[in-house]
Amino acid sequence: MDTVTQALLGGAVGYMVAGKKSPRKAVLWGAAIAVLPDLDIFIPHETDLASMTLHRSWSHSWFVQTAVAPLLAILFHRFDKTFSYFSWFLMTWLALITHSGLDALTVYGTQLFWPLMPSPVSGGSVFIIDPTYSIPLLIGFLAVLIAPDKIISAKLMRYTFAFSCVYLTWGLLAQQWVEHQAESAFAEQGIEIDHMQVSATAFNTLLWRVIAVNDEHYFEGFHSVLEGRQPIILKTYDRGAELMDKVEHYPAYKRIDWFTSGLFKLELQGDHIVASDLRMGMEPSYFFRFNIAEKGQHQYIPSIPNRFPTNNHREEGVRWVWQRIWNPAVEFNPQLN
Repeated sequence: MDTVTQALLGGAVGYMVAGKKSPRKAVLWGAAIAVLPDLDIFIPHETDLASMTLHRSWSHSWFVQTAVAPLLAILFHRFDKTFSYFSWFLMTWLALITHSGLDALTVYGTQLFWPLMPSPVSGGSVFIIDPTYSIPLLIGFLAVLIAPDKIISAKLMRYTFAFSCVYLTWGLLAQQWVEHQAESAFAEQGIEIDHMQVSATAFNTLLWRVIAVNDEHYFEGFHSVLEGRQPIILKTYDRGAELMDKVEHYPAYKRIDWFTSGLFKLELQGDHIVASDLRMGMEPSYFFRFNIAEKGQHQYIPSIPNRFPTNNHREEGVRWVWQRIWNPAVEFNPQLN
């Protein structure tokens, strides 16, 4: 999730581990430790595709975090004797692994098991920014920061942290329910799919997006939990299968396929073959699109896989999501705006 939310979660974890000893220090240290994995964004990479697929890799690995936590705890303990070494270790380890665990619940993709290389974990049960999750944590964090010794501050921190855990659990349960609805919809329509992702839409866990692929097509649908068991309307789109044979042996294609677990499409844009990550965005607007090949004299040749310009229609999309939660008839037609 966003770095601010990760800091707030880390502050809550720090408080739960060492808040009795020094509440303010515990939340501040927990917050500081929790943002460490996201410092990988400052590492330069040669291409945009590398930047995308190497973010949330080694720095977010539970293996790496478990290995470095004892070493960081030694360093922190030498710097500040307020907490015992064991408290430092527990705070550090939990702040790091909960950071990665929370990221893994979003759709982006987190390499929890690096250097092993399964496709990144892309949960999708919570959006990358969700005020319903973050604001309660902020309330508890500020309460301890402003009045660390007040009983009300301790209660607010415990209650808001508990609420955040319940909210994540709700997201997982709602996602599973929508997945069941989507599987039924595909079965009823006789559609065979290779992979499906159900993910929370922007800033909420009420409206869910269904995206699925097979060899030739991809399918998109939306379902609000307020709709109950109403059928999910699925729209079918060409996935660019005829282009895959031309580029499937190129490293950029293989990287996209691995990172998205196959949830991507190819399309021609002039002389370029462009790959779009279908998990992030919605038809026809996708946030991550990469130029992976261009037309040569006799065949398509690999391109430097940098971002391809796109109109993401972000503001229209957010407005549509809010309307779609309550009204299943509303259509997303950004080209009409």
